Amino acid sequence: MRIVKTVFQHKHGFTLLEILMAISILAIVVTLAYGSYRASFRIINSTESQAEIYSKARVALNCLSHDLGSLYLGTSGFLQGKPQTLGNRQADTMRFTSTAHLVFNRKEQPAGYATINYRVEEDPETKELLLFRQDKAFRPVEERKREDVDPQKGLLLCDGLQEVKFLYHGKKGEEQDNWDSKEIEKADTKEQRLPDRIEIRLLFIDPAANDKPISFQTAVSFPGVGPVEANP
Repeated sequence: MRIVKTVFQHKHGFTLLEILMAISILAIVVTLAYGSYRASFRIINSTESQAEIYSKARVALNCLSHDLGSLYLGTSGFLQGKPQTLGNRQADTMRFTSTAHLVFNRKEQPAGYATINYRVEEDPETKELLLFRQDKAFRPVEERKREDVDPQKGLLLCDGLQEVKFLYHGKKGEEQDNWDSKEIEKADTKEQRLPDRIEIRLLFIDPAANDKPISFQTAVSFPGVGPVEANP
C-alpha cells in the first residue's frame, strides 16, 4: 500500500497595513528628493542669472570707464550730461567727445576723435531699461553745423537695467546730476570745463532674487584738471 504525502506550501502576501506603510515611506523619500532637486536647480539658476548680470555690468562699466578715460576737451570738444527719468526710474544720458573711437567700416573716413553718446530707452515688452552706446566720428566742422543727436540708437551695451545714474563732482566736492562744458565755455568764466570726478551707478534687475536689484558703481577721476580758458 503506497502512502502519498501531500505537502501544502503556504505563500504569505503583504497585508494592507504593510502596503500603506511602504507607500508612505516612498512618498516621503520622493518628496525629499524632489525638494532637494528643486533647491539645487534654484541655486543653479540664481548663480547663472547673477553671473550673467555681473558680466553685463563689467562690460558696461569697463566701456564707460574707457570712453571717459579718453575724454577729449580740445577744440570743439565737449561733455554734456543730463538727468532723465523713464517712469519713476532714473535713466540719465551722457554725451561727450573722446579718442576712444571704434571703426567698424573700412570705408569710413579716418578720424582721431568721436562723439560718444550714452542713451537709455525702455523696452516696451519687459519694461526693462536698455543702455545704448552710440559712436560717431567727430569732425569739428560737422559738429558746429549740427548739434542734434543721430536718430540711430547705436549699439546695445546692456539690458535688464532698472536704473542708470551719472553724477558729476566739482573741484570742491559738490555733487550735481548734470554737466555742460559748452555752457561753462559760453559763460567765459575760469571754472573748469571738466568735473573732478564722474560717478557711474548701474542698477540691474535680478529675476532670480524676487526682483531685488543688484547695484554696481564706479567712478572716473580727472586729477590735476585746472580751469581751462575759453577757446577763441
